[in-house]
Amino acid sequence: FTQPIEMRFNELLTGVREDIAIKLYGDDLDVLAEKAKEISSLISGIDGVKGVKAEATKGLPQITVKYHRNQLGRYGIPINDLNKNIETAFSGSIAGRIYEGERMFDLVVRLDEKHRKDIENIRNLFVRLPDGNQIPLKELADISYQPGPMQIGRDNTNRRTYVGVNVADRDIKSLVDEIQTVLDEKLNLPTGYYIRYGGAFENLERATKRLTFVVPIALLLIFMLVYFAVKSFKQTLMIYIAIPFAAVGGIFSLYLRDMPFSISAGVGFIVLFGVAVLNGLVLISGFNELKAKGEFSLKDIIVKGSIRRIRPILLTASTDILGFFPMAVSTSAGAEVQRPLASVVIGGMLTATILTLIVLPILYQWIENPKKIVKPFKMKPAIVMLFFFVVIGYSQKVKAQDATFTLQQAIELAKKNHPRIKASQLKIDKQHVLKTTAYDFGTTSIYTGKEEVGNAVAGIHNRIGFEQNDIDLFSISAKVNVANSSIKQAIISKEITEKELIRDVSLAWYSAVFAKRYKNLYQRMDSLYANFEKAAALKFKTNQTSKIEYITASTKYKHLQLDVKKTARNYAMALQKLNQYLLLSKKIDIDESQLAVVTYNTTVDTLNNNPILKYYAAKIDLAKANWKSEKAHYLPKLSIGYIMQSIDGITGYNAWQVGLSVPILSFSQSAKTKASYIDYEIANKEFDQKIIEINNKYKQLINEY
Repeated sequence: FTQPIEMRFNELLTGVREDIAIKLYGDDLDVLAEKAKEISSLISGIDGVKGVKAEATKGLPQITVKYHRNQLGRYGIPINDLNKNIETAFSGSIAGRIYEGERMFDLVVRLDEKHRKDIENIRNLFVRLPDGNQIPLKELADISYQPGPMQIGRDNTNRRTYVGVNVADRDIKSLVDEIQTVLDEKLNLPTGYYIRYGGAFENLERATKRLTFVVPIALLLIFMLVYFAVKSFKQTLMIYIAIPFAAVGGIFSLYLRDMPFSISAGVGFIVLFGVAVLNGLVLISGFNELKAKGEFSLKDIIVKGSIRRIRPILLTASTDILGFFPMAVSTSAGAEVQRPLASVVIGGMLTATILTLIVLPILYQWIENPKKIVKPFKMKPAIVMLFFFVVIGYSQKVKAQDATFTLQQAIELAKKNHPRIKASQLKIDKQHVLKTTAYDFGTTSIYTGKEEVGNAVAGIHNRIGFEQNDIDLFSISAKVNVANSSIKQAIISKEITEKELIRDVSLAWYSAVFAKRYKNLYQRMDSLYANFEKAAALKFKTNQTSKIEYITASTKYKHLQLDVKKTARNYAMALQKLNQYLLLSKKIDIDESQLAVVTYNTTVDTLNNNPILKYYAAKIDLAKANWKSEKAHYLPKLSIGYIMQSIDGITGYNAWQVGLSVPILSFSQSAKTKASYIDYEIANKEFDQKIIEINNKYKQLINEY
């Protein structure tokens, strides 16, 4: 009773009753049926294969009418007229319409029931000749029962059949790997035919990938919750050791019951980890309560705490074990899901309980020994949260870097890896660094010296002095404007670089899509031309065509095979061209599942936010800022100085000076200022020219679109 329910459950989930479905795709139903039988014979002897069943695609009897064309030509009867007569006699044909009030019904004419029961009725159906006489249909055609297709299965518009495999005493994953190895070695498929594996195995693979992401997150959440409960990193690690001990028990229980790892077993491990950590938390919390009182030694804390907590720990473990025991021995419907989960929890709770009652007290005494000198490391909750989000981000990053990419994923990866983007960012950083050069406070001079005055021996002694010359204080604002304009231009340049990279990646990606579809098209054509060549060879053997026609068909097929190889090579080259922007060391492929038809609204003016125009506008701002910076060189520069002196051996004499340096002979600076103004004019003209070019290009593209 449970086997049909399980098979029906599988069919509702996957469309296949068996555990594994070996799906074979192709065009010719006869080839699909033949290869399905070959697959069944190849895998039937593999260990763990309980039953093999190929999908029935042939064997449905059909009444086939094969006309004698010579007879039809002799009597002058068109085939369309015969087909219409047969259809009218047995299926019915509309002869008029009947109206009842506002309702309309078709009036259908056909033979009565007793004259359309079996094949003899078709054979004895009279057909009117052009001269007015009648002749039975059997004189004009061979009418017989012929086996026809029982059903035509399709996946995503592709014809397919499948071989269903049930599994016994073995895990599905290893069995599928062995089946795949056997078929790769011994099964020869025609061009255009390929195999995919589905059924429960497909769900297993999908769920396994999800568990590889969910289990680490669950473990991390357990760690965080335990840490927030005990507020101690070392005690959290101590409690967390229960997880590997529990895992050992779960794995050992699966081994004893000879059960493979499954999704339900994986869920059981997640449940087990939480319960195992709970028991450790109960014991450590009891120790901490006694320690907080300050009345007991460490040894008394462990002994008294263990005695107080042994009953709730054993009761918790016993409740879990007894609660899951009926599921572990269940044989009713759904037992194949319940047994692995319950077995994992029961086995894991046994080993985890032993750890909690024996190992944890020993670890607690070793870690909490007051004779230790080294202070325990205290982890703040903020650090735990930071660690959690870092792990989450890394998991998402690993998940995103798959070998198959959508267009958006390819663009994001190229923006992250391509050197052009990194170089553009470095140019922005460079301009930010150069901004500090606007603050020019000149050069500093520190000196000392001595001067003789009259016949005095002591003279004037400059003990120490310093000067700050050429302080360019009045042009700081102009230089800051130049730096800001340069930063703005670098940012816009990076935006242009990103858009150019997006354009290049998009072109390469769509070229790969075109090459892939072209390759698939030629693979399907290869299957059709193979059948065409077989038909031509058969006609040549039966003397229905000449040898020239057969050679022509064979030559076309060989040319097509060359085209198939050429399209496959072009697709590989397109992927290689795409990868020059992604810069990955592994093989890549494109995911066109989200490909949609893009329409463009030609009424929207997209020139206002054109990044190239922004760049040339920023170029004008930079030229204007440079012009004002050159004009600022006409402004005076400051110089200040201070001297400490002694005269004739008497100290305490000080002197200071403040001065301005003005460029009176400014022929050179005047030329530089005029040149910078010309650059400003050039930038304006270039901007006007670029507007004209982009507008013309925009109109041209709109017309082409």
